[in-house]
Amino acid sequence: MEIGSLAEWVESFAEILAVSVALFLPYYQKRKANKEKNQQAKQIIIKTSNKLLPQTKIQESLQFEELTKFVSIYLVLATNDTTVKIIQLGDTIINVIGNSDQLSSEQQSQITKLIDDLKKVKI
Repeated sequence: MEIGSLAEWVESFAEILAVSVALFLPYYQKRKANKEKNQQAKQIIIKTSNKLLPQTKIQESLQFEELTKFVSIYLVLATNDTTVKIIQLGDTIINVIGNSDQLSSEQQSQITKLIDDLKKVKI
């Protein structure tokens, strides 16, 4: 049995490399896209929540409306556990706000803690 020429070995290695890239590239791209979406969701919830902390008339504010719509829509589109965790923290922020037009110091501290928890979510 012959082991083959160098050209055959190089060709075989190139084929194995091509198959490996073809198999794992879509997985890598999907994972990267999920990371970007999760990072974007985190940033939107954090930024919007921080804007709500000092506001009066929260229920009438555009930020509160955006936050509630974003969380409700994104929850339906959640594709992985990290996304669900991020959106659940956003939903908890909305629940802490409740029907309040102005946040009490206790509500502000709860939301600040939830924002910190959100920042700690590893993507």
